[in-house]
Amino acid sequence: MMQPWVFALSLLGLTPLAERVSFLTEQIAFYTGPTVGGLLNATCGNATELIIAIFALYGRKIDVVKYSLLGSILSNLLLVLGTSLFCGGIANLRKEQKYDRKQADVNSLLLLLALLCHMLPLLFKYAAASSDITAKATLQLSRASSIVMLIGYFAYLVFQLWTHREFFEAQE
Repeated sequence: MMQPWVFALSLLGLTPLAERVSFLTEQIAFYTGPTVGGLLNATCGNATELIIAIFALYGRKIDVVKYSLLGSILSNLLLVLGTSLFCGGIANLRKEQKYDRKQADVNSLLLLLALLCHMLPLLFKYAAASSDITAKATLQLSRASSIVMLIGYFAYLVFQLWTHREFFEAQE
């Protein structure tokens, strides 16, 4: 009976934390530039989700972690991207929106990599006959795809911050 109240009060407690994290990353961006600031904001903006996931894992609530990650991925990929494109279209009603092709190529490749890494273990699980060997192989494939995504993320950071910094500088 008290669980909805606990959830609501916990949400109220996390709201100021999210605002403070956003404020601090904006202050850091003021000194480091928009590229580093944007990366910090994107990375630290998920700190509240990370805290929730850690406590859910500690409480052995694996389904909560799975659905939290799924919701985060879907909201970031669909809701945030769609809203950004929609608002950009409204702000530029009289002219065509322009995007840097190289940035779009890199981001599209990362989205494709994320899609493949998320879908391969799922497809493998449902394509194979159910058994303990299949479950173990699916777990290994899932862990391998997680490592591939981490390597891809760090390679993207190196690409964006050092090797091809000029592609990602703020444009007027």
